[in-house]
Amino acid sequence: MDECSECSLVDDRSGAIGLGELEIAMQNLGLDPKPEDLERIIAEVDQIGNHEIDFDEFCEVMNKLNQKQNGWNQVVRECFEVFDRKKNGHITKEEFEATLRELGDFTNSSVIDEIFTDVDVDTNGIIDYDEFSFMVKNYLLDEDVF
Repeated sequence: MDECSECSLVDDRSGAIGLGELEIAMQNLGLDPKPEDLERIIAEVDQIGNHEIDFDEFCEVMNKLNQKQNGWNQVVRECFEVFDRKKNGHITKEEFEATLRELGDFTNSSVIDEIFTDVDVDTNGIIDYDEFSFMVKNYLLDEDVF
């Protein structure tokens, strides 16, 4: 509910939240919704059909988004743990390669090296959770987060 209160600061005091206000509120929470996501979100809870939602509906939307993102975060964490074979909080190149080979789709070492290099943004030779999470959320998830 705190997130709802913080985001209500973008309300123009009309008592309703339109597409622009919803976009600003979501951006304030670190989200980057596409215009079609915003329209779909409002359509799901807009009971009157005026392309606006009230504060309670906004809180409902934010709670649903929070639950969905928490679910994705759990999936990403579990995937990370599969790759982190030594359970030390990071993935070495050897762990990365061995796991990909076991998955069966990656047998070419040069492709694996290229992927590892792309994911290891800070070039320290290991993939930490943040790097792994960024890769999964931005490149591998087909499911809409919104």
